[in-house]
Amino acid sequence: MTRRYPIVRHRELWPSIPWSALRRRALVAKADEILVYRTGRDVYMDGTADASLAARATAVSVVDLSRDVTLISAWTLAARDSALDFPARVTYRCTVVDPIEVVRASSTDAVRNTRRFLTRDREPSGLHRAYAPGDERGLHEALTTLVTARLARRTVPGVRVLAEVHVGPADLHAMEA
Repeated sequence: MTRRYPIVRHRELWPSIPWSALRRRALVAKADEILVYRTGRDVYMDGTADASLAARATAVSVVDLSRDVTLISAWTLAARDSALDFPARVTYRCTVVDPIEVVRASSTDAVRNTRRFLTRDREPSGLHRAYAPGDERGLHEALTTLVTARLARRTVPGVRVLAEVHVGPADLHAMEA
């Protein structure tokens, strides 16, 4: 992922300083993005409030509304009693369903760095050497159960997250030279 997700850009607005002094252009939402404004404790989307609220906004965020944004976590898990490793990959598909909730939760790690939040436990160490070569199905089921349980505990506010697990056949790992 080369850009931030789900908040693509954020800017604090300082009404006492004229825009020309800041030499910044106003944030503009591209296709599949929306502007979300904050005025004190109130949060609202572009086009849902009157112009006077937009003029009093203290911050504006650009939220990505693209469907099924892909975040990938991949690693190798050692096979039991063998020098073989299983390649494993979890593909997260994320879609913003509530941009206002995303901006309200922008101070949480889940929104600031969604990729790191979803892949915080990089390698499921309990699955190392737990499955014999050829038992990709057993490892797949165990990893799917683990990922599903993590998603139930770690929600990203305002974002629907679906996960797909792929486990390949055990193979010799790359030898260090």
